[in-house]
Amino acid sequence: MVVRQLRAPKSAREFRRIPHHSPACLPTLSLAASTRRPVGQPLFSPNLRILIMSFALMVFAAIVVSGQESSPIPVRPSDTDPAITKFNDPHLVYHNSAVKKRNELLVFLPGTNGRPGGTGLFCQTGADLGYHVLALAYSTDVAAATVRDEPDRQAFEKFRTEIIEGRDLWGSISVSRVDSIEHRLTKAIAYLAKTRPNEGWGQFLEGESKLKWGKMAVSGHSQGGGHAGLIGVKHRVARVVMTGAPKDYDRATDSPAAWYRKGATPAGAFFAFNHVLDRQGCDYEQQLQNLRALGLFAFGEPVMVDKQAAPFKHSRMLFTNFEGSPTESVRAHSTVIGDGITPKDAKGEPVFRAVWKYMLTEPTTRG
Repeated sequence: MVVRQLRAPKSAREFRRIPHHSPACLPTLSLAASTRRPVGQPLFSPNLRILIMSFALMVFAAIVVSGQESSPIPVRPSDTDPAITKFNDPHLVYHNSAVKKRNELLVFLPGTNGRPGGTGLFCQTGADLGYHVLALAYSTDVAAATVRDEPDRQAFEKFRTEIIEGRDLWGSISVSRVDSIEHRLTKAIAYLAKTRPNEGWGQFLEGESKLKWGKMAVSGHSQGGGHAGLIGVKHRVARVVMTGAPKDYDRATDSPAAWYRKGATPAGAFFAFNHVLDRQGCDYEQQLQNLRALGLFAFGEPVMVDKQAAPFKHSRMLFTNFEGSPTESVRAHSTVIGDGITPKDAKGEPVFRAVWKYMLTEPTTRG
C-alpha cells in the first residue's frame, strides 16, 4: 500500500477551490489486485486510520470555517418560479455570516449579454461590508444603444422600463412580466427567505410580492448600470452604484436621455465609476453631460481615482485612466469592475476595491 502525504489546505477558501473529484481530496491508495487481507486483520493499519480521521477532521473544520465566509451560491430563476423558462442562468447569492449586517440588499445587474459572475470581486466586497448580495439573471440580449438614434425622446426610458417592469413599451424587445427584473428579484428574495430563513432575506419584501426598495442598494455594469439608475429615479432606494454607466445619450438630439432627471432617490445617493477612454454608448464628454443631467455635479467635480485616495473629495463621479492611451474602448469599459480585467496589486487584490467600498459606504444625502 502506498499512501501519499497530504497537505492541509491553508484556508477554507483554498479548500473550496479543490474540485470534488480532485485527487487532493483523498489519499491515493495503490492496492495490488492479488492482495488479500488475512482473517481478523483490521481493514486499515493504525497509522492509516489516524490519517483518515485527521483528514476527516480537517474537512469538517474547513466546512465549519467556510460557513463564516462569503461564497457565491447559485440559484436557478426557474427554481424560484416555475413560470420562468428563459434567461435561466443562475442568480448568484453572496452572504457573509462573519460580519455585522447592514440590513440592506445589494442588487447587481449585469450588462448586455452578461450573466451573473465575472464581477464576483465587487459582489464579494459588498458581502464583506455586510450587505446581502444578489447578482440577478435577466434579459440582457439587446443593447440599450440600439435606440440611441430614435426620434422618440422617451425611447431609452421605454426600452429600460420594459426590461425592468415587463410592460410592453418598445417594439424591438419582448420582455414579459415573468422575465422582468422586478418579478425575478421578488421571486428570488421570496425563495431565499424560505430556503435560508436564518439569514434575514425576508426583510427586503412586504409580504411575498412587494419589494422594499428603500432597503436596497441597486448597482450594475453597462446596461445594468443604466437600469440601476432608472430604478433609482423611479423608486427611493438606499443608493445607486453605476459602473461603465450611465451611457444613454440621445444622438438624434445630441443630448442626454430624457430619463435623467430629479427622481425619487436623492442625487447624493447616486455614484458612477467610469473609464475616460470608454466610448461604449457615449464618449467621455457625453458621459459628463449624462452625469450633469442627473444632478451629480452638485457634489463636486469628477475625480480621477488614479491620483486621489478615498474618500475622493466625496465626489459622486469617479473616473480612471488605468493603463492610459492607447486602450481599447471595450477593455476600458470593463476595467472598472470585471474580474478578469480589473487591475490587481502585487498581492492579487483589486486596485479599485477602495473605489467600490467608497461607493457602497459613503454617507448619502437624504431628503
